[in-house]
Amino acid sequence: MPAKKTSESAATKVKTTSEKAVKTSAKKIAKPAEQNTAKPTATLEAKVKKAASKSTETPKATTPPPASRAPHILREDIQLRAYFISERRQTMGWPGNSSTDWIEAESQLVAEAKRRLKKTL
Repeated sequence: MPAKKTSESAATKVKTTSEKAVKTSAKKIAKPAEQNTAKPTATLEAKVKKAASKSTETPKATTPPPASRAPHILREDIQLRAYFISERRQTMGWPGNSSTDWIEAESQLVAEAKRRLKKTL
């Protein structure tokens, strides 16, 4: 009979230790969850305040430096230059087509506009 008592006491020890382990692990799990909910709201509030203060500031005018600005060329200007390039090409008998004339006209006008822009600076 003494063997039964030891097995019963061992079983109760296992049961009580496993219950304690479950309770302590539940407490450990619950604590970080409570702490985690407090921190994000504080940081979230700080972010909201920071964003609100930024939105009330007057935005600075950001214009690109003059050298990096792309020159604005009108379509009609390109069209006229392409026409004259086409006339010269056909007169001279050079190979090409309207697409190459257009590309050449556009590149010439961009280059001229950049040169004019550098002179003004």
